[in-house]
Amino acid sequence: MNDYLIQFALLRERSFRETNNRELFRRLLLCMEFTGNHSESRELYEEILDQHPYCSYAWHNLGWACLQLDAPEDALEAFEYAYITMPFFEEAYRAYGELAFERGLYRSALQCYTEMSANMEADSTVLARTGECHLRLGEIGAAKKMCRQALQADPYNAEAYYQLGACFAAEKDYRTAARWMREAIRTEERREEFHSALAIVYNCLGQSKKALVHYWKAVEIAPEEPASWLQLAEFLMLAGEMPEALEVLEQALENSTGAELLYCNAACQFLSGNRNAAVLTLRQALAADAGSQTSIFRWAPALRDDAEITGLLNSFR
Repeated sequence: MNDYLIQFALLRERSFRETNNRELFRRLLLCMEFTGNHSESRELYEEILDQHPYCSYAWHNLGWACLQLDAPEDALEAFEYAYITMPFFEEAYRAYGELAFERGLYRSALQCYTEMSANMEADSTVLARTGECHLRLGEIGAAKKMCRQALQADPYNAEAYYQLGACFAAEKDYRTAARWMREAIRTEERREEFHSALAIVYNCLGQSKKALVHYWKAVEIAPEEPASWLQLAEFLMLAGEMPEALEVLEQALENSTGAELLYCNAACQFLSGNRNAAVLTLRQALAADAGSQTSIFRWAPALRDDAEITGLLNSFR
């Protein structure tokens, strides 16, 4: 009858007796997702583990409960115990690897993926992510090797093409980087980060027209993402095209939100000579996020010497 609270109560009783019942624990995880009883779920799995410390499924579910309760360190520990107690537990490897990667723990994520590959055949997605971990750690050669292995396993893995392009960009081989990034876009066109990265590469090659096309493509695909708008606005500001940059920032604020867009807009208004509008926009930005106030100097460093502006910034500290 899709009553997940009743399901959870019934399965709870069985979980202490059937610690190897994978489907039971999957159903418990589903119940938690639909009911949101994360605290109760965490208590359950901790009780099970007190009695059955090697129950991999309980460790795995505990990880997801901790993650929902904003306890990522506890979640990482639980996911790790899940695959340590069951070396062929693919979901646990993936959960740990993704969470570690998101938190910037690239060496830990890499170790997890390496162990996973040693215990089972890694698919193209895992190989590409392993390559990205190497890239984030500055190990370009190893990153390229893993991306090429990912493409051998799946020639249609757009992420692998993209990461391979990023490797060559890191080596400042922008022509080769552009080739691989174009391949990523051919494989999966609706990824704004692919277009943004290719735009940056084209900009480094001095091909500004091509760069502009892909900056616009990125905001067209994901107009809600402030980062894409900021990149486009910065490109136009550096090119000295202030009216176009202001127009872009107006569109950005209609489609997206974020204090950084306001700070950029204020800087652009100052650089365009519209001081009154700039001060008003700067006040809006400070009200939204005073802690990011120094970001305005990123686009208008000369404002550091402006007494009125520094006074306004100090008043919001």
